Amino acid sequence: MARKLVKKYLDERDGAAMDSGGAALNLFWSNTQVLMSSLYAKAPKVDVSNTFKDAEDDTSRVAANILERLLNHDIEEDDESTYPEVTQQAVGDYIIVGLGQVWYRYEVDTETQSTEPVVDPQSGTVLAEPVEYEAIVDEDAPADYVYWEDFWWSPARTWQDVRWVARRVFMNREELIARFGDKIGKDIPVSKQRKDGGRGPENDPWEKAGVFEIWDKTTKCAYWHVMGYNIIADYKEDPLKLRGFFPCPKPMLSNPTTTNFMPRADYLLAQDQYSQINELTTRLKYLIKACKVVGVYDKNSTPVGRVFTDGMENQMIPVDNWAAFAEKGGLKGQMDFVPIEVIASVITTLTQQRDVMKQGLYEVLGIGDIMRGQTDPDETLGAQQLKAQFGGNRLQYKQQSVGYWVASGQRIRAQIICGHFQPATIMERSNIEHSNDAPLAQQAIAFLKDAGNGKIYRISIESETMAMVDWAQERDSRTQFMQAVGSFVTSVSPLLEAKPASAPVVLQMMKWGLGGFRVGKEIETVLDQAIQAAQQPEKPTPPDPMVEAEIAKLKAETVETEAKTKQNLASAEKAWSDSTKANAETLMLFGS
Repeated sequence: MARKLVKKYLDERDGAAMDSGGAALNLFWSNTQVLMSSLYAKAPKVDVSNTFKDAEDDTSRVAANILERLLNHDIEEDDESTYPEVTQQAVGDYIIVGLGQVWYRYEVDTETQSTEPVVDPQSGTVLAEPVEYEAIVDEDAPADYVYWEDFWWSPARTWQDVRWVARRVFMNREELIARFGDKIGKDIPVSKQRKDGGRGPENDPWEKAGVFEIWDKTTKCAYWHVMGYNIIADYKEDPLKLRGFFPCPKPMLSNPTTTNFMPRADYLLAQDQYSQINELTTRLKYLIKACKVVGVYDKNSTPVGRVFTDGMENQMIPVDNWAAFAEKGGLKGQMDFVPIEVIASVITTLTQQRDVMKQGLYEVLGIGDIMRGQTDPDETLGAQQLKAQFGGNRLQYKQQSVGYWVASGQRIRAQIICGHFQPATIMERSNIEHSNDAPLAQQAIAFLKDAGNGKIYRISIESETMAMVDWAQERDSRTQFMQAVGSFVTSVSPLLEAKPASAPVVLQMMKWGLGGFRVGKEIETVLDQAIQAAQQPEKPTPPDPMVEAEIAKLKAETVETEAKTKQNLASAEKAWSDSTKANAETLMLFGS
């Protein structure tokens, strides 16, 4: 059935359908394009943050920043990154056949290197010979697209009950030898006709084998098996050490139930509406063909038959025996036409009925009339906005499903990075050493490498980041952000002028308030630095050397002046004392 859905999407009809002259209005393709623009029109933006958001936990905040840089770098890299294309293909499968999936792996390239010999500097004796070792020269955590027909899982009612998952990859002889070695790679049978039922690309000239990579949660092992080959080609014990074990997220499934964890495409739930619309389109096709000037005339009146064959503009056709021609009623009496007005009326009725069926189809699929660019000129703005809002709510479930699926995949990539990447690779690719968080970079990377600490991170993908950007809404969001900041600064300015010591509290309040704005996340680090600076005591301004010299000069002059003053006072006191003594002696003489 899924293969038929792909053909319907591409409007590939077999010979019998083409010969029958049937017509189809390919609303399935049109609706798929609308859903793609709503669910995944562009690559997502990863948001990584500390789950508890502790303001004083700078190490975890910087570690989250490093992880966010790494994940977004691999998504936004224009030339080499295949992640946006891989994810878009999986979302397309999800919309068309009801199943989309990707597969994550750790890819590492090594080369043989050797250590330097250890030599005694005094005697020149070699104390230790060079030792060869395998050094990592490149590592990555790519995502592989999994074709919907090549993803398998154990029978279950829910994803939590799934015991194993598998993907099928087709390999040619050279790829088999490179993966499994000469002995096994040469023994595995290959052919153009897939014995395991797999369908490769059309006109593929290579002989290949379908290799199943099976991850069993029960045994915590990964196995590689080929249909038609009696032994296991390879196995590894818990290759990636992931918390959920599986190297893939929960697949995107359309309309699963707890009875059986299997998809059912949206097309199948609306196939009656699609079929009726195509039937009406076929009828309209034939009626439009029949809606033309067709009539009959008396074959004995040869000139009448020449009216539409020889008649030209502003020309008249001669008629023999005009009296007999007029007696028979002229043209009206000798020719008659198929009633076109009846056919035109039926065409109008069928067209209106088809429009009604289309609206019913849009209601079933959750595609509102506003989202289709259709509106009623008599409706108020509020009514149109209400319909658009609820039309968006109909799609919100799918948007959240895709966002959750992408976020789950990014959590797997984050675990691979933290568990397998070298610290030097993390430092280089995140470019954190050139940021304001460079002083905490080494400590944050060590924090990431600790497997236990990885659990406190929350990796989220907002569904609206994958839809087409509404630049008017983005502009309004930034305008609201700036207005909120301006209003807050205006209201707290008197407080800061009266009590400058309240600056840390004010900045903390601003940080809390801006947390509600998505665009405010980028300046969180700047606010943290401002809060830290406000909490530190203000350092005194260093004195000017020229002022210091002048002050010293004034002090010296003051000391000199004070010394002279003291000397003058001492001389005056001595003179006064001598004068007083002389006067006393004179009085004593007169008295005697």
